[in-house]
Amino acid sequence: MLELVVLGVLGMAVLLVFGVLAAVAAFVWWIVVLPFKLLGLVFRGAAVLLALPFLLIAGFIGLLVFGAGVLAFMMPALPLVLLILGVVWLVRRRSRSTAHAM
Repeated sequence: MLELVVLGVLGMAVLLVFGVLAAVAAFVWWIVVLPFKLLGLVFRGAAVLLALPFLLIAGFIGLLVFGAGVLAFMMPALPLVLLILGVVWLVRRRSRSTAHAM
């Protein structure tokens, strides 16, 4: 029975040593690869900056194409929206004209 305990402790020690070695190797590998990751980040950022005008143009075209459809589907809600805007306008107008006593 004692042999199994000793074998278990030795197995845990071996796992601990291999875990520490793997952690050190991963850290060293991270230090080696870090400049290339940063360079990739710079190139990706430059690519995004080059693509940004095209993305804006595509966004505006999409707004024009799909905006008409959204307006057509929102047309039945127009009376309700106008009613709400009218109530908001009346409340704001009334709150400005009230006199405050000192």
